[in-house]
Amino acid sequence: MDAATRAFSRQGYPRANVRDIAAEAGITAALIVRYFGSKEKLFEEAVAHAFDLGRAFENTDKSVLGRAIVAHLFAEPQDSDLLAMLLRAASDPTMNSRIRRLVQVRIFRPMVKLIGGDDAEHRATLLLSLVSGLWLYRFMLPLKTLSGQVDANIEEEVAILIQRFIDGED
Repeated sequence: MDAATRAFSRQGYPRANVRDIAAEAGITAALIVRYFGSKEKLFEEAVAHAFDLGRAFENTDKSVLGRAIVAHLFAEPQDSDLLAMLLRAASDPTMNSRIRRLVQVRIFRPMVKLIGGDDAEHRATLLLSLVSGLWLYRFMLPLKTLSGQVDANIEEEVAILIQRFIDGED
């Protein structure tokens, strides 16, 4: 699974090749197809393997959830990156509806549950938009102030913004 998450993170769904993933994992492509059934199913399992938002933050006190999200967002880049996998796959017309469903199930609904409250969907939408934009300008289209070692003041400001979305403050 590690080989699949790395391939989908680096190359994106359209360019990732089951044979290459199998070779990196030290198995045959036939074994992947037998076990997962298709490249699409392998991708879904790789997404689940890459990051589970609900589990990652389930024991985090809501009052410090913003800081926990920022710590994850500004941590050292990993070989497997959920957002990279989803964004790179979304450009494939055959995967677009599947990606929307995965975002709902793996990211949006868990965030709504973590936030809680009457307007949790609204606040989760704003929070995830902010986080996605930060990720984009940190890794895909790097801005100097967001890439590499990020200044502690920027991390603090982002944590405050995220916590406002979590708490529902104006």
